[in-house]
Amino acid sequence: MLKDKVTLGLTYYKNTIDNILLAINLTPSSGFLSRYANAAKMENKGLEVDLGIKVFDEQKFGLELYGNFNNNCNKVLDLSGVERLALTDQSITSNAIVGQPLGIMFASKAARKADGSLALNERGFPTLAPEQGIVGDPNPDWRGGAGIRGRYGKLNFNVLFETYQGADFAERTRFVLLAFGTYQDVGNEVTLTKDLVNSAGKLFTAGTTVRGNIQNFGAGDVLLDEGWYSSLGGGLGGSAINEFAVADGSWTRLREVSLEYSFSGKALSKIAKLSSIDVSISGRNLAIWTDILGIDPEVNQSGVDNGFGIEYFTNPSTKSWVASVKLNF
Repeated sequence: MLKDKVTLGLTYYKNTIDNILLAINLTPSSGFLSRYANAAKMENKGLEVDLGIKVFDEQKFGLELYGNFNNNCNKVLDLSGVERLALTDQSITSNAIVGQPLGIMFASKAARKADGSLALNERGFPTLAPEQGIVGDPNPDWRGGAGIRGRYGKLNFNVLFETYQGADFAERTRFVLLAFGTYQDVGNEVTLTKDLVNSAGKLFTAGTTVRGNIQNFGAGDVLLDEGWYSSLGGGLGGSAINEFAVADGSWTRLREVSLEYSFSGKALSKIAKLSSIDVSISGRNLAIWTDILGIDPEVNQSGVDNGFGIEYFTNPSTKSWVASVKLNF
């Protein structure tokens, strides 16, 4: 459009994938725990948008804005007669569940009332639900990118941002460290301005300085101290409310910055017999903006896998700078 100053691509898609290869659980008496089989069926649908705008396009300089958007939605349609298949293990699992997006999180959760609010005990603290259930969806509502690239003479540059919005993320490292007493939050000290009780029902009077945090689950302020973090509020296994380890894992990051300059001219040709020298420097994963603290929400406990959105003492993504020199004869 506008003499190629604006380019726009729109794609709507809907497809069904048959015979997805997954490890299907077997009865232990068979001698095997699982077998790989073409056993799953899944639907994908969504919208993809690509946009480019040439702000300047002159002979000696140019500037272009570009971006993309997609909101892929998927749903598991069939698992060969099985309703739920765990894709990972540990306290919070990533799962294939019929009727749900692939990778849905399953774990112990808080008991709730019919209206969805927390079912609290007489002290105002959450209680553990008798059965595990769905606690989060790691699939984003949408994701996209935006960048700017330009040139001025022999100088070229590119800056790219990416974003991932509306996805849940399981912070298992934080949740376990709360129980160990080594996460920063448990070292907080507060002087109470009113009487409060802890999860065991012990009363702490106003004016008392205690180690812990004040929170309101819906029935008034309560004190979260060691007793809470080492029981329902943190730790390993199904005896803790692992639902509380799941948070909004949305992020925006500066994915890439690159700069390149090309040296050329008669002097270079005479001295070194080169037509040009290209010098470039680029950086990746230089900055991130997210509510998740202490861990990169783009990492995954099980690596490149069907299960995702869960971390457990996982190494973060690398931040890197790469410089290069290219000699053209």
